Amino acid sequence: MKIIKKSGIKASNNTAKKQYVRAAEFDDEFDDIEDDEAISDAVDDVQDNLDDLQDMVEDVEEDGVEIAVNNNIADHFIAECSGCNGVFISAVVDSDQEIEFVSGVCPLCGKETDQYLKWVIKAVE
Repeated sequence: MKIIKKSGIKASNNTAKKQYVRAAEFDDEFDDIEDDEAISDAVDDVQDNLDDLQDMVEDVEEDGVEIAVNNNIADHFIAECSGCNGVFISAVVDSDQEIEFVSGVCPLCGKETDQYLKWVIKAVE
């Protein structure tokens, strides 16, 4: 490998074309701050903000876990879409009528299909 320095670094080898590699300029935002006191004040401000955030997090109380037993789906049919074969809870409620299927827009595939009412959700007591 042969390295030649001109306005940049020129690198080459036997298998690749010669290309110039240029370094990006380094912009240090702290070069503008010459006063050590200004840096100290900025660090103190950041520390105060972190302390305030920590105090806010400590003051938050978590809600207890609640599992809804009454979810209003008891006696609804579970339907199967004739188009996508997706299974979902139907709006149809079990009754004395014998219903094999209803026609409507499938909530899963979005197409007008027959929805076969296969199972009924029963409440557990």
